[in-house]
Amino acid sequence: MDLNRNIINTALLSFVLALCALVYLPGISGPYIFDDFTNLLYNSYIKIHALNFDELYNAAFSLESGPLQRPISMLSFALNHYFAGSMKDPAPFKWTNLGIHVVNGWLLFWMMRIVYGRLAQLKQIQVLRKNTGLITPLAFATAALWVIHPIQITSVLYVVQRMTELSALFTLLGLIAYLKARSHLLSGQREKAFLLLSSAVVLGGLGILSKENAVLLPIFALTMEFVLFSREWPWNLWRGLPVTTKRALMLSLAALTILGAFLTVRYALPGYLSRQFTPLERVMTEGRVLMFYISLILLPQINRFGHQHDDIQISTSLFHPWTTLPALAGIAALLLLALVVRKKQPLISLGVLWFFTGHLLESTILPLEIAHEHRNYLPLLGIIIAMVGLIDYGCARIGHKKLWWVIPIAATVFGGNTYLRATQWAEPNSFYRYEVLHHPDSARIQAGLAILLEAQGHYDEAIQALRRAAEIEPSETGYLLQMHLLAARRGKTLDPGEHEKTLKLLSSEPLTTTIVMTIHHMSNCVQTSCSLLRAPMEQWLKTILKREKAPGDKSFFYYTLGLCLVSQDKVDEAIETFQLAHQSDPVYLHPLFALASIYVQLRQIDNAERVLGQLRAANQGNPHPRDQSINLVASDIEKLKHGEKIIMPDRK
Repeated sequence: MDLNRNIINTALLSFVLALCALVYLPGISGPYIFDDFTNLLYNSYIKIHALNFDELYNAAFSLESGPLQRPISMLSFALNHYFAGSMKDPAPFKWTNLGIHVVNGWLLFWMMRIVYGRLAQLKQIQVLRKNTGLITPLAFATAALWVIHPIQITSVLYVVQRMTELSALFTLLGLIAYLKARSHLLSGQREKAFLLLSSAVVLGGLGILSKENAVLLPIFALTMEFVLFSREWPWNLWRGLPVTTKRALMLSLAALTILGAFLTVRYALPGYLSRQFTPLERVMTEGRVLMFYISLILLPQINRFGHQHDDIQISTSLFHPWTTLPALAGIAALLLLALVVRKKQPLISLGVLWFFTGHLLESTILPLEIAHEHRNYLPLLGIIIAMVGLIDYGCARIGHKKLWWVIPIAATVFGGNTYLRATQWAEPNSFYRYEVLHHPDSARIQAGLAILLEAQGHYDEAIQALRRAAEIEPSETGYLLQMHLLAARRGKTLDPGEHEKTLKLLSSEPLTTTIVMTIHHMSNCVQTSCSLLRAPMEQWLKTILKREKAPGDKSFFYYTLGLCLVSQDKVDEAIETFQLAHQSDPVYLHPLFALASIYVQLRQIDNAERVLGQLRAANQGNPHPRDQSINLVASDIEKLKHGEKIIMPDRK
């Protein structure tokens, strides 16, 4: 009977959890935005038309971001494209995101039933001491608040953030497996425990292949160990160890921690070459950002949310801005509180530690952008758990249950804000109108607005938006380059002073992702309609390549310079430049295809065959083999030998 009741309750609550997701429905019709374009729409590899190994493999490993390329996430996008038939409509992709979010909500509900059950077993939650039947409703309430919170909008309706969702999915499955294994271990079923722990490791690996955040799975597990199982084996063996053994273990742990921190910093430092802040500045700023996240979760004011938070001021010292030191002190106080109240208030302890554990990767030393709401996808749970713990503590102190009304009130506020945000994301005009309204000092939002305005034919307003972006972030040369590109598309040029300013910035300021992306768009345009860009772009690229510190991807800049030279009929210099591009990166095929195209057009068969040999050698072991394009080059060379006419296709 109990089993049937549990099944019915779980099914019913899962259904209600799915209903909670209805607050996102207005945003399903919304547009692709920002990184959706570079990672998905401009990625030809995920636009598969057959479910064969080659297409699926190329799609899975088509992303350059992340050390492991996030193949599971990219494969999911490719399958989405295959079954949707195209990427014209983002709705199928957003429906998939919403489905994953609901599944994650159910997994979180399952995990929290285990957590609350363990705390009830330990008699450490006041509300569950008299009625363990409240475990399921309490787990549901926690999961529901997590599902409908407005900070989750960017993880659900921003298509590319499926990576975050999938990483969380495997992390939650791994943690459930770990908790089940821990239960079997306590009851002496070691074989079952070993199998479940092994599955947790596999699930963690799948999570990492979705997005690197899943590397935190073992730290989440240790957090649970610290709060839920600190008196169990093997931790209860600590008291019986000799003092010398304890010291040796502690020193070993400290040494490993220092080594890990050193290796992390060493890995992170090169990435700061393209950032406009130092590692220390980022760490100090993240203190304020984490406190901002907490306030945004607990007090979800609609005007404080935003797709971009690049308007957050960088902390240049502990006292500038003045909130830096108080924020860092506040974090230290919260962590100390989590340690002090672990035994008496385990939910508060678990919640605080969970939140900060979830931010260890993206909100510390790694050279990522300063703030994004989707980084709270799993960490949000920690604040909700702590909130439940505070309510339980408050009810115990005042001897009344009225404080539990905070949960339905919070659910109403969260759901209402999420629905309102989803309506703002429903179409491009409303999305950018509200984003600019809420974050007028966001350079990225202004640049995104410019793209929309240009697409709608509002050229002057688009230039004005880009100029505003450049004013907000004067060291970001990418916005100036975008202004030049926009003008060139209209057959116009900017003032000569703008060209000189661009040269000056390119010679000294960091070479950001925005610059690289804009130059890529420019390289496509100069070969067709943007003839006015050819000469200035040549100067810009040569300025970049002459910098004292070589740019991160010299081969790309040499290649785009070669395209620019070809468009001006500077063939000999272009050939030399493409050769430099190939020398800088021997596995980069684009310069070799460009060289082959030039030699075929010049009817230089020997040179064309030499480049063909280089192409075949570079293509071996390439993660994205270009066999078909190479065969076309070989075919063109054969036609040359037989005096046939050749029509050159675009093989970039």
